[in-house]
Amino acid sequence: MHSEFTVNKETEIKHKAGSMWSVAGFNCDETTMKEWCDFYGITPQQAIKYKDFWRKLSEK
Repeated sequence: MHSEFTVNKETEIKHKAGSMWSVAGFNCDETTMKEWCDFYGITPQQAIKYKDFWRKLSEK
């Protein structure tokens, strides 16, 4: 694969967190968040790290 099509690990986590928040919703309960985190292969801590970033972006 060409290098221009790859992202670093942290960027991948950030994008997965964004996807997770878009389907689970920013006001989801902890159980729902954990289920979607498992689905996307990230930890709840990683999702929470980017929650404010994605919430602010969604408000634009």
